[in-house]
Amino acid sequence: MNIEPTVETQSNEIIKPFQLSNLFRLFFQPKKFFAQSKNYHHQSIIFAAYLIGIVAVMDRVDQKLLSAETGEIRPLIDWITASWLSYWLWVLGIGIISAAIAWLVQGWWYKKRLQFSGAKEADPQLARHVYVLQSLVFVLPIVITTVIQTFLYPNYLEAYNYSTFLGFIPVPFLFLSCWVSYRGATQVFPTNGWAKFWFLGLPILFYILIIGVFTALIS
Repeated sequence: MNIEPTVETQSNEIIKPFQLSNLFRLFFQPKKFFAQSKNYHHQSIIFAAYLIGIVAVMDRVDQKLLSAETGEIRPLIDWITASWLSYWLWVLGIGIISAAIAWLVQGWWYKKRLQFSGAKEADPQLARHVYVLQSLVFVLPIVITTVIQTFLYPNYLEAYNYSTFLGFIPVPFLFLSCWVSYRGATQVFPTNGWAKFWFLGLPILFYILIIGVFTALIS
């Protein structure tokens, strides 16, 4: 019988999330990924946060295009979507500001959810790292999909209007990110049963509502 005391299984290894093996674990074995270490490669976290900012700007452009379906496209959106050069210049540039906002606001909200789930002393920096990593699960497929669209369509407006199949590819990853978020929260922090609500139930319900509203608007 093992009578050795239980010890912390996590090491001080610096995890590089963009390594293929770690990406696979993050997406499909999140418990194993977050059990490796609480130390993450600094530049990788910054880059992942930047991707979050880029996708937030992409989403904002989509919202403007959706609202323009009932009226005229404003000159700025017309310029952004008229060519891929202008589109990427916009999302890559404004993505920096958007990333900073997401880091501060969404990172703060992630920490608050941890506190609501029993992790009263959750480290705010570590909370932001876990938030960024779980977000990577859905933002990376969106960025990859948009890069593919760049080679298939003459501009983003065409991609938005006609790329139906590619546009739905990221949807499953949106829900997968909820599971990864839950695994990250419960593996890295001492949470209680409320974590299921704050990191699974509430986000899934929110995404279902958003998708429902979006479907109603385009139908």
